[in-house]
Amino acid sequence: MIFSGSNSEVSAAIAKAWSQIETPKHNATVKVNTKSGGSYSFDYTDLNGIFEAVREVYKEHGIAIVQNSYTEIGQNGLLACVETMFLHSSGEWVKSYALKFPAAGGMQDFGGQITYMKRYSLSAMLGIATEKDDDANGASGNTYDYSKSNSNSGGQRSSVPMPKDAKEAGAIALSFGKHKGKTLSQLWREDNQYIMWLAENEKTDNVIKEAIGMMQVAAAQKQAQQKMEQGA
Repeated sequence: MIFSGSNSEVSAAIAKAWSQIETPKHNATVKVNTKSGGSYSFDYTDLNGIFEAVREVYKEHGIAIVQNSYTEIGQNGLLACVETMFLHSSGEWVKSYALKFPAAGGMQDFGGQITYMKRYSLSAMLGIATEKDDDANGASGNTYDYSKSNSNSGGQRSSVPMPKDAKEAGAIALSFGKHKGKTLSQLWREDNQYIMWLAENEKTDNVIKEAIGMMQVAAAQKQAQQKMEQGA
């Protein structure tokens, strides 16, 4: 994360606010179809739900949440970028390093992608989880169907369980293409351009896109932590 030159007041306010935040209420549903023909559902929290959970607490401590989205030209094409800032009434602030991803082609898909990225960026800054554990049912051959999935409307359902964190995301192995059998972690190191292609391709299933998003957020957090330690 990046802090303003003076940051004692914003740091104290965030620490107090964080202690008062309760787990956001889930307001969106994932339907799981089991391989035996049955089904069940579990919930998660979308971007609006996160804001509702923290707005009053942050208001009490003089903190405004500001999210900025923009595009820039990357080495392999247009990138969608999102930054999240906590702005304190004192004028001090703290913000995330930009979360960057290959921009979706259509305007509707791009809008959904920005919302998706804002949700991840804000969750990471707040230090909260917005998904419920799937109880490992996906590992038994079940499939997932998110009832709210604006950013991945063209994707396919997957028999791979939805990862709970970046470690599980990196362990997912591809079952198709020239890198069949390799995990996302391997590809992240060996062929990052292919990772970007997977994230951008409308035919990539939702679980893979979600996993890549988790990995990118984790990488950004690690980079921020390293820079903070170097500056200490």
